[in-house]
Amino acid sequence: MTSKVPFQSQPLCENQEHLSKTYGSVFSIQMGLRKVVVLSGYETVKEALVNQADAFAGRPKIPVIEETGKGKGVIFSDGENWKVMRRFTLTTLRDFGMGKKAIEDRVVEEYRCLADTIEAQKGKPLEMTLMMNAAVANVIVSILLGKRYDYEDPTFKRLLSLVNENVRLFGTPLVSMYNMFPVLGFLLKGHKIFIQNVKEINAFIKVTFTEYLKALDRNDQRSFIDTFLVRQQEENGKANGYFHNENLTEVVRNLFTAGMETTSTTLRWGLLLMMKYPEIQKKVQEEIEQVIGSSPPRIEHRTQMPYTDAVVHEIQRFANILPLNLPHETTEDVTLKGYFIPKGTYIVPLLASVLRDKSQWEKPDIFYPEHFLDSEGKFVKKDAFMPFSAGRRICAGETLAKMELFLFFTSLLQRFTFHPPPGVSISDLDLSPSIGITIPPVTHERHLNRLERWTDRNLMKFNKERCKVLHLERNNLRHQYMLGVTHLESSSTEKDLRVLVDTKLNMRQQCAIATKKAIGILDCIRKCYQQLSKVYGPVFSVQMGQRKIVVISGYETVKEALVNQADAFAERPKIPIFEDLTRGNGIVFAHGENWKVMRRFTLTTLRDFGMGKRAIEDRIVEEYGYLADTIGSQEGKPFDASKIINAAVANIIVSILLGKRFDYKDSRFVRLLHLTNESMRLAGHPLVTIYNIFPHLGFLLRANKTLLQNRDEFHAYVQVNFVECLKTLDKNDRRSFIDAFLVKQQEEKSTTNGYFHKGNLQSLVSNLFTAGVETISTTLNWSFLLMLKYPEIQKLILSSGKVQEEIEQVIGSNPPRIEHRTQMPYTDAVIHEIQRFANILPLDLPHETAADVTLKGYFIPKGTYIIPLLTSVLQDKSQWEKPDVFYPEHFLDANGKFVKKDAFMPFSAGRRICAGETLAKMELFLFFTSLLQRFTFHPPPGVSISDLDLSPAISFNVIPKPYKMCAVTRL
Repeated sequence: MTSKVPFQSQPLCENQEHLSKTYGSVFSIQMGLRKVVVLSGYETVKEALVNQADAFAGRPKIPVIEETGKGKGVIFSDGENWKVMRRFTLTTLRDFGMGKKAIEDRVVEEYRCLADTIEAQKGKPLEMTLMMNAAVANVIVSILLGKRYDYEDPTFKRLLSLVNENVRLFGTPLVSMYNMFPVLGFLLKGHKIFIQNVKEINAFIKVTFTEYLKALDRNDQRSFIDTFLVRQQEENGKANGYFHNENLTEVVRNLFTAGMETTSTTLRWGLLLMMKYPEIQKKVQEEIEQVIGSSPPRIEHRTQMPYTDAVVHEIQRFANILPLNLPHETTEDVTLKGYFIPKGTYIVPLLASVLRDKSQWEKPDIFYPEHFLDSEGKFVKKDAFMPFSAGRRICAGETLAKMELFLFFTSLLQRFTFHPPPGVSISDLDLSPSIGITIPPVTHERHLNRLERWTDRNLMKFNKERCKVLHLERNNLRHQYMLGVTHLESSSTEKDLRVLVDTKLNMRQQCAIATKKAIGILDCIRKCYQQLSKVYGPVFSVQMGQRKIVVISGYETVKEALVNQADAFAERPKIPIFEDLTRGNGIVFAHGENWKVMRRFTLTTLRDFGMGKRAIEDRIVEEYGYLADTIGSQEGKPFDASKIINAAVANIIVSILLGKRFDYKDSRFVRLLHLTNESMRLAGHPLVTIYNIFPHLGFLLRANKTLLQNRDEFHAYVQVNFVECLKTLDKNDRRSFIDAFLVKQQEEKSTTNGYFHKGNLQSLVSNLFTAGVETISTTLNWSFLLMLKYPEIQKLILSSGKVQEEIEQVIGSNPPRIEHRTQMPYTDAVIHEIQRFANILPLDLPHETAADVTLKGYFIPKGTYIIPLLTSVLQDKSQWEKPDVFYPEHFLDANGKFVKKDAFMPFSAGRRICAGETLAKMELFLFFTSLLQRFTFHPPPGVSISDLDLSPAISFNVIPKPYKMCAVTRL
C-alpha cells in the first residue's frame, strides 16, 4: 500500500470520496506526521468494522483529545479502560431506562416543554438550535444527573454553549491543523479555546458529583453519577482501578456531548428538510393523523408508520452528520481487501461513502425516503444504514437516539407545520453544512454562514536556554519548521550561512513576543526580528518552513543593500499566496524582465497623467472638497473616517487608471474598496502567513481562497472596463492608464512573448489601485489618530506656537497647494513623523538577491530571500533621537527649519522603491493640511486621550484599530 496524491482544496470528506474513485476502497494518505488509511464503500467498511471488529476496535491518539481526555472516558479511550467504561455505560444506561418505557415517558414529557416554547413564538420566525439542543440535552441529563433544567437556566445555557462551541471548533481548520502538526500549537488559538471549554465543563461535573457524594445512598441510586460513585466505593483501595474521578468526569462529558449533539443536529436537519420538501412533510402529517390522531406519539406507533419511519431514517442518511466517522486504529496486524495493515495504523472508515454508496442506494445524492420502503410501502431495513457507525465502536446510545428521533420528530409534526419565514422561498433554503465535528445545517431562519476570525498571540516560542529548530518528517524528507535562528559565522575568507542551534542565551527574555493583547502574526515576526538583530547583529538568517531567510537590519545595512548594491537586491522572491494571486504579472510582485518593462511603463505613464505636476494637484484639491463636505455633514458627531478617507484617496488613483471619479456611495466603488481592504487584512492573517510558510497546508486554510475569490472579482471589473475602453480607443487621445496600456498592447501585437497582455494589465491595475489606496489612506488614518492623541501638536500646526504660525500665517483661508510645503516646516515635519512613527510596512516587501553578493562581509548566494527590516531603519537609535516616541522635532533643526533624513525610508529604497512615492507625498500633504485647515479633531465625548489605542490591527500593513473622532468646523 502506498501513499497517494495530496489533498486538493476541497472539503476533507468530499476529497477522500473523490480519491476513493481513483485509488479504490482502501488507500492511504499522509496527514502531517501520520499515515492514514481510508476505507471507502459499504462492503469494505463492513468487512473492517463488523467482520473484523476486534482488529479495528482501537482509537488513535488525537492531540487535542489527548490533552483534554487523557485517554479516559468511553468515546476516545482505548484498551482495557475503554472496555470497562463501555460495559459500565451500556449497563447503566439500560438500568436507567434506555430502550424502555421509563425513558420514553421522559422524552414525551420533554417534548411538551419544547412544544410550549415553540408555541410561545406564535408562528413568528424562530431559530430552533438552542431550544432543540436544550430539549434533547434534558433527556440525557435526566439519566446523568437525575433531573432536568429549565431552558433559560443560566448554568444549563452555559453548558450547552460550551458544548456547541467545542463541536464547532473541533471541525475548524486550525484544530485540524493542530491535530496534524501539534508542534504548531503555540501558533494556533482554536485548540486552546477548546481545552479551556473542556476545563469549564469538567469543573461543573466535579462540583456536581461532589454534591452527589454527600447524599449518596447505594440503595437509592438516583442517576448515572450515583451508580458510578457506588462502583467507585466498591473499588476503593483496589490498585489500578478504573472507577476514579477522571473517568467519571470524562464519561459524563462524553455522554452529555454525544447525547445532545448528534440527536439535536439530526432533528434540525429533519425540520430543514421538511421545509425544503413540504410535500414530504404533508405525507408524514397525514400518516400521523391516520395512525395516532391527537394522542401523544409513542414508540409502539413506529411499526405502524412506515413512511414516517422511512423519512426519519432518510434524514439520518442524507444529513450524514459524521461523514468521516470517528477515527479507528488497528489493534493488531490485519489484512483487508488484500492489503496488509500493521497494528497501530490510523483508520478513517468513511461513513459518507457507505451512506451514499451507489451500489446500495437508488438515489444516493437525493433526499428520497423511498430508499427505506418496498414496492408496497412497507418499511425496509438496509444493511448500509450506518449513521451510528458499526462494530465494537458503534454508538453506545444508539437505542436512545432512535427513540428520541422518532418521538421528537413525530410529535413536532403532529402539532406544527414548518415552513420558511416570509420572503424566503424554498429555493433559498441552504442544504450546505456548517463547520463542526458533526455536520450541522447552516442556521435556517436567516441562513447565516459563519466567518471564522482567527487571531494569534504568538508566532514563535523560544526555549529558555536555546532556540528550538523544530522539524517534521514527511516522505523521508526533513523539513525544518518554524523558526530556527541562524547566525552568520566567519570562515577564513568569507562568512557563510550556518545554523546556530545552541545560542546559550535566555531567548525567552530576548524575544518576549507573546503579549497579553492579540496581535498579528506579522507584528510578532517584526518584533522578534528586532530582538534577534540585537543578539546577532545587522545580518542574520532564520529558517521559515523550508526556506532560509536573511534579515538585514539597521539603516547602514539596509542602505548598503538596497541603495549601494541596488541591482543585486532588486529581485522579488516567489511567495505562494502572491504567486497564486498575480502569477508573476504586474509590478509589485513581478520578477525579471517583466517587472522591468512594467515598472518603466508605469513610471512613464503616471508622469504623463500628472504625477508630481499641477494637473494631479488640482484633482487632489477638488477631491478634498468632496471629502470635506462629507466630513462636515457629520456636524461634529462621532464618526469613523476610515471609509471616506479610503474613498477620497482611491479617487485620485482611479482618475489616472480609469479617467474618472466615483461618488463615495457608488455600489461598485464601495465593493472595490471592500475587496481591497479585506484582501489587505487577509494577506496579514495568521492563516495566510502559515500558508506562505507551509504551502502544502493550503487545502486546510480558508483565508487564501477568499483572497483568490477577491482577486477574481476585482479582475472581472478591470476586464469589463478595458473592454469598454477598447471600443472607443484613440491612440491620439489617451484618457487613462488603461488606454495607454491598450495602445502599447496594439503596438506589440506582432511581437512574440510580449509583455502587454491581459494578465499584466489586470495585475498592474490591481497593484496600483491597492497600493495607491491602502498606503496613503492608512497613513492618513494614523495621522488623525495621532492628532487626537497629541492635541498639542495639532494646535501647533493650527495656530501660533513655539515653531511658527503655520496654516493661518502661510495659507490663510486659501486652499493649500504643494508650493506651500517649503514654507510650513512644522507641518511638513509632522507628516514625515507620522510616516516614520506609523511604520505601516515594517518588514518591507521581501527582496531576493539577483546575483551572488557580499554584504557586511557575509556571502549571500543568488536567489536568497531577503527581508530588509524597515522598522529597524525608521527606529534606528543611531539615526533618531527618540525612535519610540512620536516626535516631529526629528525633522526640525534648532532654528525650526525642516531637515531631510537619509534614514527616512517609508517607501523603501533602491530599485524597488514605491513607484507612486511622488504622488503619495503630494496627497499626504494636501489632504492632511486641508483637513486641519477646516476642522479641529478630537475624541468622542467620554473618550479620554489615554483611552486612544495606538496598537495596530491585523493586516498585511500596519493599520490602526477602528476608532471614531469628532470633526469640529473651525471658525
